[in-house]
Amino acid sequence: MGVRHVNVLQVVSGWQAVELIVKCVFVGVWQIIQMSLKRFWKGHRKKSVNDPPVELSVDASIGTHCYVKVMGVKYHYVETGPRSGTTILILKDAPDSGKLWSPNWVDFIRRLAESDYHVITLDLRGTGGSEGGYRSNLSPPRAVAELSTLLGAFGVSENKPAVVIGFGIGGMLAWYLVHSRGPLVSKFAIVDAPHPNLYWQYPPAAFCYKALHFIQWPYFPERWLAEGEPKDVAGKWASSRACDWSGALNYVRGAAWWQVKPGLRTSPPALLVGNKESAAQLVSSAQHCTSSTLKLVNEPKPSSKELSAILLDFLIVKEKVVEVQRGLVGRVFGAVAERGRELTARLVLPPAHA
Repeated sequence: MGVRHVNVLQVVSGWQAVELIVKCVFVGVWQIIQMSLKRFWKGHRKKSVNDPPVELSVDASIGTHCYVKVMGVKYHYVETGPRSGTTILILKDAPDSGKLWSPNWVDFIRRLAESDYHVITLDLRGTGGSEGGYRSNLSPPRAVAELSTLLGAFGVSENKPAVVIGFGIGGMLAWYLVHSRGPLVSKFAIVDAPHPNLYWQYPPAAFCYKALHFIQWPYFPERWLAEGEPKDVAGKWASSRACDWSGALNYVRGAAWWQVKPGLRTSPPALLVGNKESAAQLVSSAQHCTSSTLKLVNEPKPSSKELSAILLDFLIVKEKVVEVQRGLVGRVFGAVAERGRELTARLVLPPAHA
């Protein structure tokens, strides 16, 4: 169950690394020039100060807010449900939009708790109440080591594996985790996150579109995104600050230099969810799974009731009453059996001779 080699994750090296560095430098310079010209032409647009920045939720009704220190790093998480139940680790997206705890998602978490699941909703590093870190601190090998240690702290083992659900950047980390520590995971669901080996073909997050090389630069991408660029994702984090983006960007920066060893596939059952535009990405990602189910929804977001229903069907095994319906073949065998019983009833044995 799962792959356990040391070489599951491989660093990009050789000419591939040289080519990547050159592209990041030149494409990044061109992106900066475009940004500068846009500012000069339209003027620097100040952000609205009416909306407060996204902060840590303190709503105690959704669960117990807890902190744990793993490998010297402080993580914040929300704990819901009995600790004796199967652990479900939810890896949130980054940056934190503050919309994970929508009424629909809260109902979903409570439904899992009522089904005796021990739900851990984790703030990724640099988001919510979890400690941040530099690029090297958020590389895939380090992230896998911290997450697997965290699972161990919650009592997860090969004999008592966990379920993992990942959204966006959290989904990317879930891919790395399942490939590297497969025996610790019984099943996993990835929402709106392509497989890491598809990094350059399908960007790991919406804000990475047409900006992956530029994101490898320090400092500037955080400012660029905090000021509302690109426009198609500005509405999601309209009140974000540059520091809110550090965690997300450092995860993305690290993922550019690490890949899963080619040919390896995950063993636990997988549920891959996306919208209609990501159908090709889901099919490509499924090639890295031994067993997978693909689902398309209108909006792959926690607020979507359609997504909650799909996840519940995947996680909660329902006892179904199977009705035996005889088809054509069944009716034929039934008629033959009935005829045999009639013949047996008509059979008269000869009387025994004295």
